[in-house]
Amino acid sequence: MDIWQILMTPFSWMLKLFCEVFNSYGIALFLFTIVIKVILFPLNLKGKKGMIKMNVVNGQLQEIQKRCGSDKERYNQEVQKFYAENNVNPMGGCGWSMIPLIILYPLYAIIRRPLKYMMWLTEDAVKAVAGAVGWADFTIGGSNELILASMMTSSNLEAAKTAAASTGIAATTSMFVINFDFFGINLSEVPQLMFWKEGVSWGTFGLFLLPVISALLSVVTMLVTQKTNQMNKDQAPPKMNLSLILMGPIMSLWIGFAMPAGMCIYWIANSLLGMVQEVICGRLLRKDYEEAQKEMAEQAAKAKEAEKERRRIAAEKKAAAIAAGKDPKKAHQKKKQEPGVDLSASREGLRAYARGRAYDPNRYPITPYWDPNGPAKPAEEEPAELTEEERQIVAQSNPEQAAQAEAVKRDKAEAEKSAAESLTEDGDYEEAYAEDEDSGEK
Repeated sequence: MDIWQILMTPFSWMLKLFCEVFNSYGIALFLFTIVIKVILFPLNLKGKKGMIKMNVVNGQLQEIQKRCGSDKERYNQEVQKFYAENNVNPMGGCGWSMIPLIILYPLYAIIRRPLKYMMWLTEDAVKAVAGAVGWADFTIGGSNELILASMMTSSNLEAAKTAAASTGIAATTSMFVINFDFFGINLSEVPQLMFWKEGVSWGTFGLFLLPVISALLSVVTMLVTQKTNQMNKDQAPPKMNLSLILMGPIMSLWIGFAMPAGMCIYWIANSLLGMVQEVICGRLLRKDYEEAQKEMAEQAAKAKEAEKERRRIAAEKKAAAIAAGKDPKKAHQKKKQEPGVDLSASREGLRAYARGRAYDPNRYPITPYWDPNGPAKPAEEEPAELTEEERQIVAQSNPEQAAQAEAVKRDKAEAEKSAAESLTEDGDYEEAYAEDEDSGEK
C-alpha cells in the first residue's frame, strides 16, 4: 500500500459506501463531490478572502499606470510602494486556492482506479482479475481499471475473487459489483464524437451529451465566479482573455471524449456545486468586499494628494531653476564685451569691412583637451519652460516664484528679439561697400 493509497483511504471508503448504499455509481459520484466540496469549502473561502484586495485594487493599479505612463521603472516602484502601504500580497489568494487543486488531483485516481483504491487490490491481483473476466491483454494505465470494474458482474464475481486470492490477497471481501448504469447511460464507456456510427440510441446519445454539458457548465461557472467577485456595482468587471475562457471548455470536451463518462459526471457535479459555492462565498464575504472597497478608496484619495504634492514640488523646483538662471539679455551683452574680441578687426585702412563684416579673430578658439576615456563631460542644459499645468500649480502655491519665472521668460524673449535686430542694424554689404567707395573718391 503506497502513501497515496493511505492518504486517500477516507475518501475511498466514502465513495465505496455511497456505491453500496445507493447501488448507483452516478449518484455515488454526486454525493462524493458534495462531501469533497464541503470539506474544501473553508480553504476556498480563505482563498477568496485573500484575493479580495487584489480584485478591488485593480482600479488603483490602473490609476498608477495612467500616472506613470510609459515609465516602467517608476510604475514598478509605485506598485511596490502601493502593495507595502496597503499590506497587499499579489499571491495572497493563490496559495489557498492551490491547496484544493492539489487535493483534487489525487482524487481523480480514486475514480480512475476503483479496484486499487476502493477494493484494495494490488497490481498483480488486478491483472489476475482481468484474466478471470476475459480481458487477456489488460494493462494498468489510463481508465482501464474503471472499464475492468464494469466487466465484473454478479456471475463472475466469485471467479474474480478467487483469481485475486491466488496472488496472495488475504481477504477479498472488499470486492463488489459496481452498478455503472445511470439513467440508461453506462458511465464506464467512453463517449464517442460520432455517436451515430453504431446506431442511435439513448445510451450513445446520452454519452455524447455528457462532455458537452460539462463544457457548457464550465463556462457558466466561470461567468458566475466573475459576477460574484464583482460585489460592488461601481466596480468595472475585469477583462477576461478569450483564450482563457475557451481553454476550460475545450479541455473538458477533449478529456470528456477520451475518458469514461464517470469522469464527466464528476465534472458536472463539481461545476454545479462550484456555482453554489461561489454564491455562498459572495454572500459571506460581502462585508469584506465593502470594507476593502472603502479602504482602497481612502488610499486612492491619499495617493491622489501625494501625486498632487509631487507635481507641486517638481513645478516649483523647475520655476526656481528658471528664475535663478542668467538673464539672457545681460548674457548677450556680456558676450559682446568679452576681452579679446575686437569688433574693428575686420577694418583694413579706410575699408571698414575689408576682412568681412562678420570677421572675428577669436571665432575658432583653442578647444581644451578632454580625455575621451575620462568621466563624461557634463552637458549644460537650460531649464525647460514651464508647461501650462505647471504654471498654474506654481501660480497657486508660490505666486512670487511664478512671477520671477515669467519675468525671465520675457527677458529671454526680448534678448532674442534685440539680438535679431542688432544684426540688421549693422547694415548690409551694399551699404558697407558704398561707404568704402565714398571714402575712396574723396
